[in-house]
Amino acid sequence: MASIEGSVVIGVDGGGTKTAVVAFRASGDEDGSVLARKVVESSNRNSVGSEAAVAALRNGVTSVLQEAGQDVKDVKYIALCMSGCDTQDDVDFWIKVCKDLLPEAKTAVENDSVAALCSGTGGKLEGIVVISGTGSIGLGVLKGRPDRVRVGGMGPLLGDRGNGYFIGQAALAAVAKGEDGRGPKSPLRDLVLGRFGVESVDGLIPVAYGRDGMPGRLAEWGEVAGVAGLVMEAERKHGCLVARKILEECGDGVAEIAEAVAERLAVGRAHEERVSLVLAGGGLSAAASV
Repeated sequence: MASIEGSVVIGVDGGGTKTAVVAFRASGDEDGSVLARKVVESSNRNSVGSEAAVAALRNGVTSVLQEAGQDVKDVKYIALCMSGCDTQDDVDFWIKVCKDLLPEAKTAVENDSVAALCSGTGGKLEGIVVISGTGSIGLGVLKGRPDRVRVGGMGPLLGDRGNGYFIGQAALAAVAKGEDGRGPKSPLRDLVLGRFGVESVDGLIPVAYGRDGMPGRLAEWGEVAGVAGLVMEAERKHGCLVARKILEECGDGVAEIAEAVAERLAVGRAHEERVSLVLAGGGLSAAASV
């Protein structure tokens, strides 16, 4: 990093629930010195929309620069690793946003799975990573091979499992089914009603779908994923079997992603080659609780 030694660099990890932004001064030993950190709202365009995603990034960058006592002209590089950044159009979108925000900075944009993989391999972009956060995605890269294998990362409507949204949605459905006899009653009922401040399961309907032209809270992925903590609480504190089953299914979804990536790379149990496996995200904490 000798060529950028002394420069101000910003790194962004943009997730479906929150966005972490850090500003640091690059040094020759590759460690650098952290100038400021900030955590702001989600910057996943698929879950909160482009306007809110851009606002979150702008808020995070502006805040860390203010805290660090730096100006936009001092930033020479910014690296974004963003959930929901899956196509060249997505990359071009964020490059333009950064150009408007930091005109003098060079920009690198990747999916957040790239940062997660490198964080578990000492900076090497090789191996398999599964992220289980608000959403989920798997990425596989083999040393010496330019192609990457991606599994999932397409959102809850297109089959993603093994993540916080999956857990939350399953819990909400379990509460509704338990109320009308399609499933067993469980401690999840009171926990969910308390979270959303309603007195009955029927009260969840406007929470889900909105009313009088206003969108429901559950239209936001982060609100659904936020229910995952209640599932962990129900299992740990109350021994809830419904919650346990949901968490086990989440774990199955994580394994499904990892196995699909490994098979497409021809590595793992059924093959001779072995690679590192990195697991990241709060959904894994939930699955590991059982």
